[in-house]
Amino acid sequence: KSSGGGFMKGMIAGGLAGLLFGSLFANMGMLGSVLGFLINAAAIVFLIVIIKKVFTLFTEKKRREEEERKWQH
Repeated sequence: KSSGGGFMKGMIAGGLAGLLFGSLFANMGMLGSVLGFLINAAAIVFLIVIIKKVFTLFTEKKRREEEERKWQH
């Protein structure tokens, strides 16, 4: 079954963030474009770090449980 429009939800959220930061830096010329890019790049890096931490948290938990089971037998 479909997830229910995850792509469109992402596009809406990204569009709203773009409008917010676009209007925030609109009167700064080229510097505004650079600052907008830096904020977007930082947000992407932040998301990647969070996803990586969640992934390692689950894999470490699974590995610890497997090791405990191995020593119990």
